[in-house]
Amino acid sequence: MKLYTDKPLRIGFAAALLIFTLIISDVSLISGFEKAVNPAPQKMLFSKGSMPNMEDITGEIPDWMARWELAKVLSYVKRYDESVAEYRKVILEKPSLHKVRIELANVLFWWGKPDDALIELKHVPTDTIDEKTKVLLADLYMNQKNYEKAEPLYAGYLEKYPEDDKVRLRLAEMLSWSKRYDESLTEYKIILKSRPDDTQVRRKYAFVLSWAGRYPEAIKELRKTLK
Repeated sequence: MKLYTDKPLRIGFAAALLIFTLIISDVSLISGFEKAVNPAPQKMLFSKGSMPNMEDITGEIPDWMARWELAKVLSYVKRYDESVAEYRKVILEKPSLHKVRIELANVLFWWGKPDDALIELKHVPTDTIDEKTKVLLADLYMNQKNYEKAEPLYAGYLEKYPEDDKVRLRLAEMLSWSKRYDESLTEYKIILKSRPDDTQVRRKYAFVLSWAGRYPEAIKELRKTLK
């Protein structure tokens, strides 16, 4: 890239341009989980340790980095097919830059291709996957109804971030789908303790009470949600 300046581009400025990245969308507590979790794309900041090696920047932004940014921007405007194509080109050139593959997995998920997203994440070494990406991996397993693999990922995340009601709701729903009603109800109670006025969560809780045959309690909870 040529800039109209009589001095070479300094690394500090190039690095500043790299602040544009993807974040997993913070969807509403219920709407994002009604379907197999498939949030809309937003920008995502580099996590610790994910910044490219600055030794690769020699004064100008290299082609691979410009292509990476192009892939991100294309995903922001939901041109997913083009975005995925650019991500794959970056991966061919920088196969050890695992952050690129993780972002590609997110874009594939947003595009409605969860199976392809899971394939990409399987190429990423476990020790390079951050907590949010583990949740994405759990979502992908849940989408495949592979609850045995999804559950420990959700549980491990919640041990570190017990206040994350969105993830706890996914776990509660998954447990109910597995007919593990008592365990599911326990998770719902934790959510309702912090969100007592959340009508939709309470209705889901009531439904699980009904499925468990606890009809008087289900009636009581459902009445709370109706005027």
